[in-house]
Amino acid sequence: FVAEKKGWTKFVSMQNHYNLLYREEEREMIRFCNETGVGIIPWAPLAGGALARKAEEHGKTERSKGNELGEVDRKIVERVGEVAGKRGWTPSEVALAWIGKRVTSPIVGFSSVGRIDEALGVRGKVLTEDEEKYLEELYQPKKIVGHS
Repeated sequence: FVAEKKGWTKFVSMQNHYNLLYREEEREMIRFCNETGVGIIPWAPLAGGALARKAEEHGKTERSKGNELGEVDRKIVERVGEVAGKRGWTPSEVALAWIGKRVTSPIVGFSSVGRIDEALGVRGKVLTEDEEKYLEELYQPKKIVGHS
């Protein structure tokens, strides 16, 4: 890498947009980071709250208005809710358990103290391979965003 050849500081982490509804970093950046030892610190692991609540609740808060879910994303959010219901977890815990297996540390934003408690509740929770496949299988590639 250029940084090593020039004696410069190497990149040690990548702050990227990554969650169950936006997985475009899987095209090449996740693998590159894993192969080169660069940490992955994604923002929006709960997709702006969409993965923190039931699909039918999306669009009811000020933050989620105007950020409509597409049909496939809505189905993925519904699946997150299904897995949460079967496990006795919150949707946030399901989404954070999924991303926690794939990254160094997600950057989670909170709208309330209760949401902090939900995020902390994911400690020690692991999805099965079948649950992961169930959550992932509907995903359709999207236009790359967040890089302006």
